[in-house]
Amino acid sequence: MKQKAIRTNEKTIAILGGGCAGWSLAAKAEQLSAKSVTLYLKEEIRPSHSWGFWQMPWLSDAVLSKRSKWNSWQIITEEGTVNHNSIKHAYHNLKSDDWFNWCRNQFLQANTKTKIIKLPVTNTEGNHIITSKHKKTFDCIYDSRSPKAEKNILFQHFKGIEIKTTNPVFNPEVATLMDFRVSQKNGIHFMYVLGYDAFTALVESTFFSPSPHSEEIYDEAIKDYLERFYDLYNFEIIHSEIGVIPMGDVKPLDSNPFLHKIGSNAGAVRPSSGYAFSFIQKQIMNFLNNQSKPCSPHTKFDLWMDKIFLEVLRTNPRRAPSLFFRMAKALDGDSFARFLSGEAKIWDYIFVISSMPKWLFLKCTFKVMFKKRKG
Repeated sequence: MKQKAIRTNEKTIAILGGGCAGWSLAAKAEQLSAKSVTLYLKEEIRPSHSWGFWQMPWLSDAVLSKRSKWNSWQIITEEGTVNHNSIKHAYHNLKSDDWFNWCRNQFLQANTKTKIIKLPVTNTEGNHIITSKHKKTFDCIYDSRSPKAEKNILFQHFKGIEIKTTNPVFNPEVATLMDFRVSQKNGIHFMYVLGYDAFTALVESTFFSPSPHSEEIYDEAIKDYLERFYDLYNFEIIHSEIGVIPMGDVKPLDSNPFLHKIGSNAGAVRPSSGYAFSFIQKQIMNFLNNQSKPCSPHTKFDLWMDKIFLEVLRTNPRRAPSLFFRMAKALDGDSFARFLSGEAKIWDYIFVISSMPKWLFLKCTFKVMFKKRKG
């Protein structure tokens, strides 16, 4: 007997996971054309953290919720400093708590029937909704839970502290996205500094390496950096945050075909740079506009370039500061923001590729091709 088609406004939808992707999709409940949307999340305290992004068309809601923005930013190495400026694509900082609160309000105020179910962290109760036997509970399930990282890849890992000083030492007009004038003995390493005002800043120690470090390594790096470049020995720590982002291929936590993967579980995180927040919003916007299954927000060409670049970084970590310096120097502020937001134009690619050492990238291109063929 032919099954009766379900009207779009009669669908029952579930969203798994209360992270960036889960809440961001929940905030768009009215656009899902469903009679009910249920959000499942773990009953746990989620540490507050920050997201950075350049202003793009799909980030208008996030821009309104931002903490701060900068129209100027810099990349610093021992070779020198690259300064960028952009009015159109300002760099923004957003606190996760502010975003989750905005999403929660949007979700609960939607005309669609909405519901939040919190599951105990140590209990698997509720997992029935992700088995084929009980799939009939919902017409559509979006899975935003964190994926599993493949073996032998790099990770971007960091610890940041928001500090307050008694002396005005920070520049709130210019964001320091990368400062490589730090020790490279524990992996590719740079500092990230966002001055909220002259007395307050987020200072973050970031590494690219095969595994995270102990917190003492980040703490010592931040302490040494503030002493050397800001003459800071005493300050108040307002907040700290820590994170790990895989820089390579990931596998969905659950491969059941009826689960619609979303967020990092659907490849939203850009392998070479991260910027998960921006790409998750872009993925959700594309999905809602097309009303199809969520898919990667990255082009195949970008992912191919990332594979080669990551192979270069993995095999030649000491050259990382110079490579990032060359890339930044080859672009202006607008093109740099476009390039790292997945909106590069053809000439942006040309400028970046022409700035890189040809023989090194050619060798790594062959390595990537051989690995793909072998795999």
